[in-house]
Amino acid sequence: MALPPHIFTCALFPRLQAQRKWLNGSKAMTKSLIRSKELSRPGPGHVPASVARELLRIIDQHDGDSRRFLRMAGLRQLLHLLDEDGPEVIARHDFTLFYARATATLDAHAARQEGRDPLTKTGVDMMCHAIITCRTLRDVISRLARFSELLAPRTGALTLAIFGDEARLTMATLRNVRNGCSYLSDLTGLASYHRLLGWLIGEDIPLSGVALRYPPLLSRQTVAYLLPHTVQHHAPENAVRFPALYLDRPVVRNHHELDGMLARFPFDIEEPQSKAMPLSERISHLFSSMLASGEALPTAGMLARQFSISLATLKRRLEAEGTSLSHLKATARHHIARRLLADPRLSITEIARRTRFSDATAFRRAFRQWTGQSPSRWRETAAN
Repeated sequence: MALPPHIFTCALFPRLQAQRKWLNGSKAMTKSLIRSKELSRPGPGHVPASVARELLRIIDQHDGDSRRFLRMAGLRQLLHLLDEDGPEVIARHDFTLFYARATATLDAHAARQEGRDPLTKTGVDMMCHAIITCRTLRDVISRLARFSELLAPRTGALTLAIFGDEARLTMATLRNVRNGCSYLSDLTGLASYHRLLGWLIGEDIPLSGVALRYPPLLSRQTVAYLLPHTVQHHAPENAVRFPALYLDRPVVRNHHELDGMLARFPFDIEEPQSKAMPLSERISHLFSSMLASGEALPTAGMLARQFSISLATLKRRLEAEGTSLSHLKATARHHIARRLLADPRLSITEIARRTRFSDATAFRRAFRQWTGQSPSRWRETAAN
């Protein structure tokens, strides 16, 4: 499943809504490594022009005239890439638009090669909005796997396996034709899953390995730029490997953030996926989402395990940020209580239950401490 091309392309380029596809692969057995750390990247805001030129060569091979493609895609400013003495770098913004259009075009061709329909934008949106409600990364992958079954053969089948302290996410595809456009689709798909999972938990997930069921059909520099990790070619299956401890990381994103992410993900390669926010803010978001869904709040020990830190470190970091677990819990309860009180159909007893208080009396006492008013009085005032 080459998830992202359609999300980004359809958001910015409505004319290409029909051009979709997802990921797929093949087989073999020999090992060829690409060590991206040996390659240097251009300065911030620029992308190697050689990466774009290679994608244009694939378009020439499989979908016609690259010059016509650039004109039709509204990318006339990149026609100089076709000149022999063209630039060595291009602007990051131009590459982001180019990558989205090129991938959509090659995805459509890859779908035609296999004689199957591509995945629609509606299917993509449904999947992304479903996983945003998951509690942990493990839950996300489980739900993604179920979606891949429902949407097969338009998506590859996802399987999670744990080997000691390492997790392997396999993307089994039904690709019969292996060429440059299908290779790019699968490479983009693996990179997209990795970036999506990291975005959901607000952390960059370190990969211990990436495998593709292809010979190296793209140049070393292009592969290293699109997926800057070690790649094993001629592998039994498409897969990524990462530390298993990340599976228990909580999802810290929300629907509002998802809407913004879908407009550009994942074609802005250099956009950071991690969420640079204090630990207290991440825990506060987690508490709010759990209360909203009626779940019991985690203990300090559970939180420490989820964030892979000791209980002492958890308390020390919160103290350094000027807060505590009890304060974060009270704040989350306060915010959700005010939201629930806005609904006149809910009784005070029901709101006390949803905010995880022992009874209505305890809730009334806490609410008066927060606001100086009883819940009923606050509701009356807010309604006027």
